[in-house]
Amino acid sequence: MIVAFGSALGVTAINAQASDSLQALYQQVKNDVSTEAAHNSEREQRFMAAAGEQKAMLAEVEAAVAAQEAMRDEMKVSFDDNEAVLEKVSTQLDRRTGNLGELFGVFRQMAGDTQQMLYSSIITSEFPERTAEIEVLSQTKEVPTIAEMQKLWALMLQEISESGQVSRFNTEVTKPSGESYNAEVTRVGTFNAITADKYLNYDADGGQLVELSRQPASNITNSAAELSASSGNKETSFAVDPSRGVLLGLLVQSPSLIERVQQGKGVGYAILALGVIGLLIVLERMTKLSIISKRMNKQLKNMNQASDDNPLGRMMLAYYENKHLNDLDVISKKLQEVIFKDLAEIRKGLATIKVLAAIAPLMGLLGTVTGMIGTFQAITLFGTGDPKLMAGGISQALITTVEGLIVAIPLLLCSNMLSSRTQQLSKVIGEQASGMVAQKAVEIASAKA
Repeated sequence: MIVAFGSALGVTAINAQASDSLQALYQQVKNDVSTEAAHNSEREQRFMAAAGEQKAMLAEVEAAVAAQEAMRDEMKVSFDDNEAVLEKVSTQLDRRTGNLGELFGVFRQMAGDTQQMLYSSIITSEFPERTAEIEVLSQTKEVPTIAEMQKLWALMLQEISESGQVSRFNTEVTKPSGESYNAEVTRVGTFNAITADKYLNYDADGGQLVELSRQPASNITNSAAELSASSGNKETSFAVDPSRGVLLGLLVQSPSLIERVQQGKGVGYAILALGVIGLLIVLERMTKLSIISKRMNKQLKNMNQASDDNPLGRMMLAYYENKHLNDLDVISKKLQEVIFKDLAEIRKGLATIKVLAAIAPLMGLLGTVTGMIGTFQAITLFGTGDPKLMAGGISQALITTVEGLIVAIPLLLCSNMLSSRTQQLSKVIGEQASGMVAQKAVEIASAKA
């Protein structure tokens, strides 16, 4: 009984504790609901306040939009008015401009043509600042002013005036190697520019004067040196290129005499050596025959005293040595022996000159054939697309032919001249010998009578 009662008391205590927890939970929930309700009420109040502000802002925006639309309408009206005014002013401007548009086009064209002329003119090397001036005029995009037109007119007049002047000025000159130096340049109109004895070329791209890589012949460069050294109004001869450098450029490209000889290669050198040998023989024979002729003329003037320094004197000595003989055949043979010996000496070398004169054109023909063989080989290997590949063989073919003729013609003329002089000397000796033999025959006939 006691135990059961005790257990009932325990249950009662437990139930009472559970009831307190629920009461506390209820109270907490109630408090939370009150707090949430207060919070929501506060949020509603803030929202209502914000809604009022949004309405005020909306009203302000709508007012601003209305003001902008009003401004738009006002600006549209102003824009339309300005368009009408602009169209009216443009029409008036076009009407007032009139021929100025055509003037602008003509000015631009003239400025462009003048720019090209000044750009390549050798006068620009003396007045380099005018390139910038004409460039500004040629690139203008507005109707030119009177000052600009006057400037273009002045540049054109300067070109015309300087084209007839010979002037000197100091400027920088560039060598073909790229080295530059300052020198006094003499300009002859728009044609040529020189410094000392060197011709110059105007490089329009670099705006500088450049020495020609190859100068013309000495007679032309001598005229340049004479002009450079002249002063005052002294007249000086000068080789002017009227094509403004084109003819001079072609002239300096033509090969010199030494280069022509080199084009003949081995055969050409052999022909020239042959010609030199022949020339030496000719000179030696001419000198020898001149000496013999002079001594024989001296002997003819003094026939009473024979000299052994000439063929005629030696023939006379042979006659006097055999004069005591009464056999004309023996005397004639003695004289012929001396005469033939001297004539052989006189005619010495003539056959060699004839042979050289005959061999020279044959060697030229050999060079021609050799050059043509080289040309055909170049055509076989590379075709005919590039003529420069065939130029070497053709040059050798032509040059050797010319060299052969140049050597052969003088040698042939000299051979004929020497043969003529030899025959003349032989005739004099023969006539004198025949006269002496005839005189001896008369003496023998007189003695027999």
